[in-house]
Amino acid sequence: MTAPLRIALVVHSFNMGGLERYVSHLLNRLDRNRFAPSLVCMDRNGTAQDWVRVDDVPVFEMHKPPGQPRPQFLRQLRDCFRQQRFDLVHSHNWGTLLETSIASVLAGGIVHVHSERGTVMGGSTARSALRRQINRWVFRGALTHCAAVLAVDDSVAGRVAKASGFRQERIRVIPNGVPCPDCPDRPKTRAENRAALGIGTDEFVVCTVGRLVPVKGYDLLVGAVARLREEGTRVHLILAGDGPLEQSLRDQALQSGIGDLVHLVGRTTRVGDWLATADLFVNSSLSEGMSQAIVEAMAFGLPLVVTNVGGNAWLVGGETPAGVVVPPQDVPALAAGINELVREPAIREQFRIAGVRRAETQFGLQPMIRQYEDLYERLTRASHGRNEGLEQGTLALGSGELP
Repeated sequence: MTAPLRIALVVHSFNMGGLERYVSHLLNRLDRNRFAPSLVCMDRNGTAQDWVRVDDVPVFEMHKPPGQPRPQFLRQLRDCFRQQRFDLVHSHNWGTLLETSIASVLAGGIVHVHSERGTVMGGSTARSALRRQINRWVFRGALTHCAAVLAVDDSVAGRVAKASGFRQERIRVIPNGVPCPDCPDRPKTRAENRAALGIGTDEFVVCTVGRLVPVKGYDLLVGAVARLREEGTRVHLILAGDGPLEQSLRDQALQSGIGDLVHLVGRTTRVGDWLATADLFVNSSLSEGMSQAIVEAMAFGLPLVVTNVGGNAWLVGGETPAGVVVPPQDVPALAAGINELVREPAIREQFRIAGVRRAETQFGLQPMIRQYEDLYERLTRASHGRNEGLEQGTLALGSGELP
């Protein structure tokens, strides 16, 4: 019997977020007869470990120092890859690309796959033209050495190509596959959560799920709720997630006179419980790839208001839309989009039906898993003979200094 392929999923850290939810799906669902997955954290493990439902996934914390990769860290990562005898390493986003590229070569030519999922190059804002050009060269060079470069949608693929000069036609798109969030008894959960937050059974509730970080635009969403209150429309807002902006969002809500309407409920592993509590899901992001939270909300049956960034309009638009698309960084437009759906229950129902259908037919989890499984097998099979030769040639390196 052929031994399962040893796969390393490489992330910077593993705190709860869209990337980490997708990685947890792979860790949980890759066929164990064919694959033995591990998690490699450039920094350390985190809260998203709660999403990993299996107990056969080794986790390797590398504790990378801040800043550019140092030789000592690259040796450490190389040794991890070599000692675990990984057949393929799969890095995610700019923060893991260069280190994984170098270490995979030094470890004996391990197959390297790289995915970009949203904020390309970490939203790099290098001030000098020279630094931007160096970043571009590094990005393109590292991608060129990958066996495959992946993106979650065409918009991300386009941003990768623009930022790096890497040809877009060489980037394969594998959309996020998302299961419907679990909530066994929706009416009971809805009633209990509303009672706990002091929300009436007939009051309108907007929900969003994600890290409380600037790129999510949650300050704009709080501003939209305040504007609606001024215009005579009362809606509650549930922010499910944690992050560095938690206190500033609380302060903003209080200063805007809507402290009773904004509910910061902290990080959660039970996304479905908060979706069940809401009537509408809002994505107010300033930048996105393919938002997993949007697909989860569609699968759950919530209508949406989303900003026109990344793949958002593609996700919810089309001939049978699942929601309203508004300009980013535009509080009046965001408030108007929410208000439209507050006042039009028939349109909300149309969006709900369309969203469920779209999530089921286009963004199922198992089709995504199968695409990754097929890709991993094809790439490792194609490189098997080459890797065998490289491995024999690198055994003499032992744990010495980098060549």
